[in-house]
Amino acid sequence: MLSAESDKKLQLNGLKLERGERSRARIPVLEFADGALLELPVMVLRGAKPGPVFYLGSAFHGDEVNGVEIVAKLAHEIDLRELSGTIIVVPAQNPPALQVQHRYSIGHWSKSPLDQSPGDPWACFPGDPNGNMASLIAHKLYSELMQHADYLVDIHTPTTGGRYAPFAFLPPTRVGSIVEASEKMAKSFGADFVLATNEGVYVQDSNPHTVMAKKGAVALGLEVGEGGQLDAAVTERGLRGLRNMLRSIQMLSGESEEIGRRLVITSMSVVRATRGGLLHREVALNDDVKKGQLVATITNLFGEIVEEIRAPHDGPIVRIATFPTVGGGERVVQLGVPR
Repeated sequence: MLSAESDKKLQLNGLKLERGERSRARIPVLEFADGALLELPVMVLRGAKPGPVFYLGSAFHGDEVNGVEIVAKLAHEIDLRELSGTIIVVPAQNPPALQVQHRYSIGHWSKSPLDQSPGDPWACFPGDPNGNMASLIAHKLYSELMQHADYLVDIHTPTTGGRYAPFAFLPPTRVGSIVEASEKMAKSFGADFVLATNEGVYVQDSNPHTVMAKKGAVALGLEVGEGGQLDAAVTERGLRGLRNMLRSIQMLSGESEEIGRRLVITSMSVVRATRGGLLHREVALNDDVKKGQLVATITNLFGEIVEEIRAPHDGPIVRIATFPTVGGGERVVQLGVPR
């Protein structure tokens, strides 16, 4: 059980931590060639009452703009007189990628792609103070902010051209019993789908929620909305879910509302096109489909149907492609495999 007063000894360089106050700062990470600084924007919401430390971040990838909107709105709306504990908000965890609304920082890769690898801070935790830009970002986030947290929530959206139903991913099951608490919090958010697995890109040992779970924090990631898009409905769903989370761990008072399917899945099947052309979807997010059901057709530039894509097994539609064109090998939908 986490201490109800675990924020008492919290110390963050350059940030005021008086109870009942908001504070902002920019944490320097490195210097660019022109002398400009790469800085991480941070907001700290210090509740009037003692409680746990909650880390909330977004935009590890620069096209994940809806997450920025969600965490910024939450930071402004919370009444600090009613907040127990402290919320650390980092609305842009990878600022140079956000500048160009691209998954990665283009400048990082354009000089020498091989020398600049790894390029994704999200896959570099706990970071390296002697590493490249991605590793330095991860190191600063972890060493100065994340490691103080009892809870961590990391908000993503899919890459541009794709859309997820509200979806949570947990630390790998190999981490141990802390994953059960993460699953409970994911369900309190009201995620339609909760990925509980030990394999795949969402449960790497170098992901922040995995690293933090190994330290004993309740940690998870979220996927909401669509890459490169601001959607008012997605923002509101994200806010409702985060309020639910904070109520579930008694950082905010009140009853949580019942939203979302909260279906636990153990994996997702990627269904890809084999032909190129215009994509015509026959299913929508959250549809439950049967094996062999038509999920999409592809027409060529002459208007002829060149491929019918069918579900490889029963399951819910967790992700859909939204670009109108598709090439061979590209994702069309992802199907969940329920636990």
